[in-house]
Amino acid sequence: MAGINKIKLKSLKQTKNFYIYELKKKGLTEKRRNEILKAKKTIEKIIKEKEESGERKHKYFSKKNY
Repeated sequence: MAGINKIKLKSLKQTKNFYIYELKKKGLTEKRRNEILKAKKTIEKIIKEKEESGERKHKYFSKKNY
């Protein structure tokens, strides 16, 4: 779980968008569709936790420090 903290919010959102794209493909088996849905829900949960923790408002991400 320690590695999750290093993942950027932007990367998580891109991954979520990839899973949404994959779900739109035709010809997915039920098993594959379920795997993608589970992964997408996990990503959404992590995004929500990061946003609630205030990662985007952290002092190191403010423009003043650049």
